[in-house]
Amino acid sequence: MVRMCKKTIISLVLVLGAAASQAALAQVSEKKLATLGPNEYIVTAESVLLGGSGASCAVDDFFLVTQTNRSGKYQFFVYDKSGRRGPFDKMTADMLRKIAAVETLKPYYEAEFSNEGVEVNPDPNDRTKQYIEWNGKKFGPFQQVIGLYVTPDKAKLYAFAIKAGKLRFIASDGRDVAAEGMPGGVITSPDGTRAVGKCVGHITPIEGMQLDMSKIDFSSMDDVTLYAIDGRKFGPFPKSADFGDTWFMADSGDWIFTVGRTVYFNGTALKPFNERVSKSTFWIDDAAHYAWIESDKLLFSDGASFPYPVMMKFEKKGGKTILCWVSLKDNGDVVVYSRPL
Repeated sequence: MVRMCKKTIISLVLVLGAAASQAALAQVSEKKLATLGPNEYIVTAESVLLGGSGASCAVDDFFLVTQTNRSGKYQFFVYDKSGRRGPFDKMTADMLRKIAAVETLKPYYEAEFSNEGVEVNPDPNDRTKQYIEWNGKKFGPFQQVIGLYVTPDKAKLYAFAIKAGKLRFIASDGRDVAAEGMPGGVITSPDGTRAVGKCVGHITPIEGMQLDMSKIDFSSMDDVTLYAIDGRKFGPFPKSADFGDTWFMADSGDWIFTVGRTVYFNGTALKPFNERVSKSTFWIDDAAHYAWIESDKLLFSDGASFPYPVMMKFEKKGGKTILCWVSLKDNGDVVVYSRPL
């Protein structure tokens, strides 16, 4: 057996840590776009990273608007691949790119549900029963239908409904999950095959009308529970746990939810973060490869850290996420970076 002294072990850890940092930095590409003058700042609302390249991270075009205050008077400059223009006393329409036409990707998916073509009809022979009718199919009977969610491609329907006095989270393909509480919405994956429902408290609307109010535990009324359509349950999370947000990633069936400063990836905790994580500032490929913005920096799961990104884009290559961002260095250099998660 080979024995190592404490000093040797510490040295080995430092060497391995340095090697990991060098490997992380080796993945980074950077290019200077411009150098700003004293007291000159980027106007991010009017600037575009890689304006001519759509979702690509290739540095083929950019458009920066900057502002400076000289003797109490604001002036503006414009930077692009042809150089610097200005100063201008104000920004005019003919100086700006049509920023709305530039494709901006979001790391998260937002389904725009529509109930068009869905009907909830009572049973003509039993007014206590309701049926969901959609795409020529009939679902039920239910005592009450509380929420209907048809995926944007109109291929799947999800709903909360009460059957035999109990709340159910159902899908049009036959999946049926027991739930409880007051439904608070549904999120779905981009392909519509995965879904997560959110409920608050433990009392369904029908139960609320029947229970003795004096016997209700109001301390749990704000508890949040998540129900995945695959049958898994997460929670309940009490109000003191600081439940955050829930979302699916834009390009996969992976989903995220946050409780306080802990991020759960497909239901499994990743790690506690120093701050709450936002769905608009969190990117992930798998449990070992992700990045997020925290205060004044951009951090990666391998330990790499970079200055705060004033503009960002991302793209997918071979199933991997490539982040591109612009940062302003202390010396005034505007630098665009690129690296995989």
